[in-house]
Amino acid sequence: MRIIITAISSIFLCLSITVSAKSSEGKRIALAFSGGPVPGVTESLLIQLETLQIPATFFLVGKEMERFPKQTRSIINAGHQLGNHGYSYIDLASLPLSSAKAEIKKTCKLLQHYGYQERPTILPPFGSLSKELGSLLAAQNFQVARWDLEPHLHVEMNKPEAIADYIVQNAIDGSVIMLHPMYEHSKEVAEALPLIYTQVTERGFYFVSLAQIIDTGSVGNL
Repeated sequence: MRIIITAISSIFLCLSITVSAKSSEGKRIALAFSGGPVPGVTESLLIQLETLQIPATFFLVGKEMERFPKQTRSIINAGHQLGNHGYSYIDLASLPLSSAKAEIKKTCKLLQHYGYQERPTILPPFGSLSKELGSLLAAQNFQVARWDLEPHLHVEMNKPEAIADYIVQNAIDGSVIMLHPMYEHSKEVAEALPLIYTQVTERGFYFVSLAQIIDTGSVGNL
């Protein structure tokens, strides 16, 4: 799976701030969470990330942002990158084009409302886009993020050590880790983060934001 990245069009009322280029020296790795925010889980993740000094990307669901504005602002205030995971967490490929576009647009507006001042990357729920919507996004220079490491598809998520081992064994320069701790295995993911950090840094990796990996135009060998 390869990360595809472009810019967001102004017709979706998203911001148009340009991400500056970053150095691509060394072995980079990025961490992303999908879903939420969820009280308790969000705070736990933010504490771990601050302790370990890991930048992360949170792909948030619009409805959950409305339910939990405090947690949304906490992520923003902590300086992490935010992404758009749709408004109602529905398969965009199953919707008429106008409805799918509305899902994206409404969540972009919410991100702006809560104070996020950077351009959000788009993560379609289930990673699914219709051919029509994909063509529209490409034509309008939309950002669409994809990833190469997704532990829950390969290991038992009730074992923090297994989560860390999978990532360490499969990480390459430019890898993007996608985790889903908001609704399941939140405790295990939080416990896995220090293990992941220790083991990948021992192998010469360093954590960067998803935007930094995207901006280099080289995302591993996906």
